[in-house]
Amino acid sequence: MKLKWKFFIVLLVTSLVPMVTVTFFSHRASKELGESISAQTKQALTETVRRAIVSDTENYAMITGRAKSSLELALRLLISEAEKILARPPPKPVTIYFAEDFENPASAPEDVAPSSLHMKIMEDGKLTPKLISKSYPNFFVPPTVDRTEIRDDIIRFAGLSPALKAIAAEFGPTLFWIYASLESGVHLSFPGHGGYPDGYDPRLRPWYIQARNTEEGQVVWGPPMADATTKQLTFTVSGSFSKLDGSFAGVAAIDVLIPHVLLTSQISSQWSENMQSFLVGASEKGESFWILSYTNNRDGVEEGAGEAKTGMFQLEEEPDFLELTPLFTNQKVGNLEMPYHGVDSFWAYAEIFPGLYFVIVAPKSMILELPQKVGKSFSRYTRGQTAISLAAVLIIVLVVTGLALFISRANTKIVLSIVQGFKKLEQGDFSARIDVTFNDERDQIVTSFNRIMPRLDEHLRMSRALGVAHEVQQSLLPDKDPILQGFDIAGVSLYCDETGGDYYDFIHVSDDRLAVVVGDVSGHGVSSALLMATARALIMLRASMPGPAASIINDVNKHLSNDTYETGNFMTFFYCELNELSHEICWVRAGHDPALIYNPESDEFDELRGKGLALGLDYAFEYEEFQRSLDLNQIILIGTDGIWEMRNEQGEMFGKERLKAIIRDKSSVTAKEILAHIDDTLREFRGSTHLEDDVTMVVIKVMQ
Repeated sequence: MKLKWKFFIVLLVTSLVPMVTVTFFSHRASKELGESISAQTKQALTETVRRAIVSDTENYAMITGRAKSSLELALRLLISEAEKILARPPPKPVTIYFAEDFENPASAPEDVAPSSLHMKIMEDGKLTPKLISKSYPNFFVPPTVDRTEIRDDIIRFAGLSPALKAIAAEFGPTLFWIYASLESGVHLSFPGHGGYPDGYDPRLRPWYIQARNTEEGQVVWGPPMADATTKQLTFTVSGSFSKLDGSFAGVAAIDVLIPHVLLTSQISSQWSENMQSFLVGASEKGESFWILSYTNNRDGVEEGAGEAKTGMFQLEEEPDFLELTPLFTNQKVGNLEMPYHGVDSFWAYAEIFPGLYFVIVAPKSMILELPQKVGKSFSRYTRGQTAISLAAVLIIVLVVTGLALFISRANTKIVLSIVQGFKKLEQGDFSARIDVTFNDERDQIVTSFNRIMPRLDEHLRMSRALGVAHEVQQSLLPDKDPILQGFDIAGVSLYCDETGGDYYDFIHVSDDRLAVVVGDVSGHGVSSALLMATARALIMLRASMPGPAASIINDVNKHLSNDTYETGNFMTFFYCELNELSHEICWVRAGHDPALIYNPESDEFDELRGKGLALGLDYAFEYEEFQRSLDLNQIILIGTDGIWEMRNEQGEMFGKERLKAIIRDKSSVTAKEILAHIDDTLREFRGSTHLEDDVTMVVIKVMQ
């Protein structure tokens, strides 16, 4: 029998009787207490519920009204940017994606991806994520308009892209679509997407017509309508913008997804599970209205009457609201009692903005089932229940304690044998074994202990071997920075494992020439370290012989290719020679990232480029060397991709721009200090994230 069943049976027998007794008396006392709740409590709670509903309605209307003001401000900023763009000369052409480009993976932007916010309602009612781009907006031109005739408008309107992205980034998921259209037919929308229906023309959409007919400088909200590309239910706020001469130019608009914005805030009431909330749009005289609801569990709502998959429904037949809408014309906030679908209910409403109201309906029945009046017997039953509970607890404690002592003694002797095995392990004796049988789950502990001992011994020996390998590899790297007249040089290498594949070295080719080499073996670990050591031996041997830089790398590649043949391993390499007399540098680039070179006088960055395969890929490849003169105070950085490809806890890469910023900011300090600043910045950027790749860098600073 398993151990858990043994303990279960014992505890069940000892606790079942007193627990049943306590449960019985507790239930009877609770029932009598519930029947004694007074009718006065019901009346007090009724008023409390009424106040809570009114307060919730007013608070929600106020919060939503503030959100409306923020959206209108964002739209006005977009309108202002659109007018500025139209007043400027056409910018240089930039990358433009039309709506149809997003429908083809070959022409879509690289960052196009499914969006959990932009869900498209399919014909069968199911939702599917829509593909969008958060880096590029999309252009759309109606099929009736010739794109060649409005090419200047498209190029000019592309300058609005930064404003669209900035506003979208500020408001986040609050915004569904943000877009603008010109009278010529050009339509720009962000995030970028496709899927416009056939015959779509933004100039014929209600939001465009409504804004065009509205007085300049005003923004207008439209009624809820289905989005053209997703069929989601949205609100649209739009406004017109003008050309430099004051004539009408077009319309800018923002779509708000109703389920994600207007009804996002939860009603902060302890009775919210019984409440129902609505958005009601009404005309100024209350003659016509529409109703939106978050739920569709009421009578009279037909299947498919709303957007069932989005959580938002537009109700078409709600006669109970006919008595409510005339009140909207008299007061902005109010409450009343009247039936809803035949159920007596509390009603509360508050104006969000003219023409839009938030309504809460709560049934009165939620307080009718509250307990009755508390009677004089409350204290007597409470004292009796307390005494019984204490007695039962005391009995259970005594019984369980006795059983625990008994079971503990019976098992102590056997458990001690396991403890002895772990003590031997603590002393470093990996030959220790446990020879005990329990006939239950504890046998798994014994088996696991006996199996893990030889594995621990093996891992310990391997760890010691890797430690020796680490010390050997560190000894292969330069122990100090070189001295070359007219140059300040420093280098460093950090490995993500005990051993790595990064390599850098300083080789004195002659009295006035120094070779600086940086290499990166594919992968990292023991195999990469062995290949790195081989490459180091080859480059040091060949560099000691006469010959140009390209010849040196050609010879090293031939020998290294013999070792990497059919293994798939290779090594990127950057070899350069510095001349202290002429202040010139010649280099060979073998598949390595170009070295960065910075000129503080002009504040410009350049790269030491050059074509060349990584070492070990092609035995017969012939490398080419390049040469240029160096100016005073110029800074050269040769590094491996572990620097700019390092990621932080959010998954963001460090990138070369941050590296350039450090070089520019610290251009006046020594090469070793520049390395220290880069290392500190990398550690701060990485945070607690494990170093995933080796990091090697050499800084060369041109001195007098």
